Amino acid sequence: MIVISHRGASAYAPENTITAFKKAIEMGSKAFEFDVHRSADGQLIVHHDYDFSRTAAVEKSIKSLKLDDIKKINVAKHFSNASFENAPLLGDVLDLISPVADFINVEIKNDLNVYPGIEKDIIGEIQARPSIFEKTIFSSFYFPTLEKVREISSKARLAYLGHKLPAILVFPAVAKASKIGCENFHLSRKISFSFNLKLIMKFGFKVCAYTVNEKKEAERLKEIGVFAIFSNYPDIMEKNGN
Repeated sequence: MIVISHRGASAYAPENTITAFKKAIEMGSKAFEFDVHRSADGQLIVHHDYDFSRTAAVEKSIKSLKLDDIKKINVAKHFSNASFENAPLLGDVLDLISPVADFINVEIKNDLNVYPGIEKDIIGEIQARPSIFEKTIFSSFYFPTLEKVREISSKARLAYLGHKLPAILVFPAVAKASKIGCENFHLSRKISFSFNLKLIMKFGFKVCAYTVNEKKEAERLKEIGVFAIFSNYPDIMEKNGN
C-alpha cells in the first residue's frame, strides 16, 4: 500500500508549502498530493482552499489576487511556530518533487467552473515535463473538470473523487468514473467500509482513501487491499501505537 503525502508532510509543516514538500521528501516520500487554483493573472497556485481565510486569516480569494499579492500572504499563519510561507506556484512544486516522485495526485479545484480553462493550463504545465505527466493522476470534486481533462488528453490518468457517497450511489458513481476512463477511485476514510471498497475494487479501480492519520486505520485499509492512503504523516506506517 502506498502512502501519499497529503498536501506534503502537512502534519509537520504548513500544508501545500515548499517546506511541507521538502519535509515529505526528507521523510522518504515518493508519492504526493496537492491542490491547484488560478490567480487573477493566470498563475497556477498550489493551495487547498479557494481563499486564504483559514491558512492566513486573509479574507481574499485566490482568483481575485495577482501573483505579486499572493506572495505577500503568509499561508503558514495557521501552523504553530512556522516561519513565513507563501502559496507556491505549480511549476515550483513540480520542479521540487520531480526527481523523486513515482506518483503525483493533482487535485484541480474548479467547483462550478470558477476557473474556466484551468484544465488546459494545468495539463500544459505538466506535459512540459514528460517524465512527470505519466506519473500524474488528475482528480477533482467537480466532475465536469474530469470530463474536460479527458477531452483535452486521451492519455491523462484520472481519479474519481467519491465524496459523501452512500452505498446506494456506488454503482452510479462507478458508471460515471468508468465512462471517462478513470483508473483510480478516491474515497473518504469516513465511508471507506469494507463493502464499499471491495465493491469498487471489483470494477477494476485502484482505491485510495483520504485522509488517514491513524496507524490502526491505515493497517485496516491495507488489509482490505486499498491501493493507497492519503496521510498528513508520510511516516504513518512506521509510527508506534495509533
